[in-house]
Amino acid sequence: MSRLPSTFQVAFVIFAEFASCLAMAIFTDSLASRSLDQRTAAFANVQVFQNLGTAAGSATYALTLLSFQAPEDWTGFQTKSALLAGFALLVPVMLSLFAFPQAQKESKDLPAEQPEIQTEIKTGRAWVPYVVLLALLILALAAGMVFKFFPLFFINIYGMSVVQISVVQAIEPLVKACFTYLVGVCAPVVGRAKATSVCMVGVIGCLLGLSIQREEGTHLLSSLALFMFRGSLAQASFALAWAILMDCVPASQRGRWSSSCTVLNMSWSGAAVIAGELLDKHGYQYTFCIAAGLCAVALVVFSPLLLLKPQRLPSEPVEVSPNAKAHNAPKFERFESGAAEVVVVVDPFSTGGFLAAELLSQGCAVIALWTKESNIRYHDYPKIFDPRQLLAELDEEPTVEATAARLREVVDSVDSGSLAAVICGGDSGVNAADALSEALDLRGNGGGHGNRRDKLVQHQALEAAGLRFARTVSGTTWEQVAAFAETEQYPLVVKPIESAGADGFKLCDSMDEAREHFDFLNSSGRWCGAQGRGVLLQEFLEGTEYIVDHVSCDGVHKTTMLWMYDFQEVNGHRVCIAQRPVPCDSSAMAELVAYTRQCLNALGVRNGATHTEVMWTSGGPCLVEVNCRCQGGTGFWVPLCRKMTGYSQVDAVIGAYLRQEAFDALPNTPTFLMFGDIIHLISYEERLITDTAMPGLEAVRGLSSFTDVALNVELDKMMCKTTDWNTLIGVVALCHPDPAVLAAHICLIRSMETSGSVV
Repeated sequence: MSRLPSTFQVAFVIFAEFASCLAMAIFTDSLASRSLDQRTAAFANVQVFQNLGTAAGSATYALTLLSFQAPEDWTGFQTKSALLAGFALLVPVMLSLFAFPQAQKESKDLPAEQPEIQTEIKTGRAWVPYVVLLALLILALAAGMVFKFFPLFFINIYGMSVVQISVVQAIEPLVKACFTYLVGVCAPVVGRAKATSVCMVGVIGCLLGLSIQREEGTHLLSSLALFMFRGSLAQASFALAWAILMDCVPASQRGRWSSSCTVLNMSWSGAAVIAGELLDKHGYQYTFCIAAGLCAVALVVFSPLLLLKPQRLPSEPVEVSPNAKAHNAPKFERFESGAAEVVVVVDPFSTGGFLAAELLSQGCAVIALWTKESNIRYHDYPKIFDPRQLLAELDEEPTVEATAARLREVVDSVDSGSLAAVICGGDSGVNAADALSEALDLRGNGGGHGNRRDKLVQHQALEAAGLRFARTVSGTTWEQVAAFAETEQYPLVVKPIESAGADGFKLCDSMDEAREHFDFLNSSGRWCGAQGRGVLLQEFLEGTEYIVDHVSCDGVHKTTMLWMYDFQEVNGHRVCIAQRPVPCDSSAMAELVAYTRQCLNALGVRNGATHTEVMWTSGGPCLVEVNCRCQGGTGFWVPLCRKMTGYSQVDAVIGAYLRQEAFDALPNTPTFLMFGDIIHLISYEERLITDTAMPGLEAVRGLSSFTDVALNVELDKMMCKTTDWNTLIGVVALCHPDPAVLAAHICLIRSMETSGSVV
């Protein structure tokens, strides 16, 4: 029975450490969707509330000493009752963990799909969490050497009583809570790494101050102040450093990283053993100096983080003109390394919003500029993007010059800010981005090549360059296109002269059908384009359709991905059921890529992303259209590309505009590291979506090849039979190193579609 207390103590410590690691992982995962400054404040608040709890416990103990008998006079029953009452308080605390939101499931093959984490990995900063953990380990050693001996220090040196020590231990956590809260508020202004380093310097100063206190007890108040200030600085630095660490590790690994808390606690206790020997041999002052030295080593280890460009953190709003959407956009933090890079993303909907989020995660200030042509405006951002992080959201002014002047005005409000690039986000922003880049003397395509969105202009440019092109005519009245419609072979393509995706596209089997659709398009607006710009009639190209994604920089074109559309008969209609990545190493695909680059040259595309649709006909490749922006689809395909090639079109376009050395390092065409596919989910029935659990979709998410999904159905709304792009259930991106596994998963999903069990 004599060993029972020791056994209980060991079991309790094991439980406490295990629960602490899991609780930290749950808490961190629940913050995944929050912005950077919110997560920083959340980690600081954890320390705040822990200190408030410590203060409450210490205050209760102190009041017990003052009001009742001393603990050494307590009976065994009284002591055990007090302990059990304290343990009982853990039950509601642990149950509260069920209230935390569940972490989003990630891919099994790539542990980091969240944008802020993915950025750290792909820019070579995977070392950050290891540096932070090493610095925290050294800080824990320093803290363990002194913290456990402070009560003895004040008792032996200053003759304080047990009651006085208890009062100090009740006040100290309150000071820590207030200070940690203030640091959490200030860190987003000065930067987390800088704030952490300042706190470490403060800890070193406090320890050195304590080491020179005389032992006669004449400096009690100053020693108490240094003691409390040291503890507050140390805890604040831990909260900030832990926030940095958890932001830089994959969500699927947060549990194991949280377990490092146990290592820190072990080092804390181990350091106390060493400190006990030092105290016996050399005294308190010597031990304080050793602890200060360890803190200095931790500061040196942590210092490389000061050289990194900090992620954007909000401070104060920028004044914007009355026609700008008010979001209380935060002012951008000035970089330590020089001027802040300000990037304008024109019409940042769909993948343009993903691009804006990626720029923010890499430390750029972003201005969202919405053109008159865009009918989206302010609401079609991807979920990963928080528009409150923007420097400003502006509407296009009546003239290019006025818009350029407004952009300069906003950039001038940023400390040492400089306008680095104007990048097209959505299809409706192509012409504005070209014109603004020229007006602002930035890298772009200029405005001298006509309307690049006009598909007739595109085919006229190909004809002038002697390239194969589709027979095309356009007009705003039927009389302008009637002769073409009467002589051209059917089926005939009828679509808006400016559009994106399959918006307004129809394959017409007769002249009457063609005229009906022409009149419909001519009298209705498009979701991505202006009304009344004209309707295009084009020959139907028989063959296989490919998508060639490029990024260009000063006329150098690099292929980022080559896709093939797989069209099949579905529900009596011709539907694209998959978008398949295709290697570029065959002679046919090399010819396809070469033809596409000739088209880009003919259109005067020298900079930026292009998403080109090319039909491989019996006579070779023939252009369908060039979209002068990144591939659409809200960027759900980006993780797949990163898995398969190590980068994506979004990464390449940022390199072309801001990091030319990174663009230059990219290969001419991609090399596949894994096998992948994008499955277009098909519905063979009409029904109301009522199942919130969606077990079929969860089964798809559980596949080892699962990478990402984008749904086109909503709860409590009708799901239609799939007949075109707009009636797809959604799309699923799959990727796996084993092609047999990938093929098996595709077959499984297709069988689920047939049985109606996907959603």
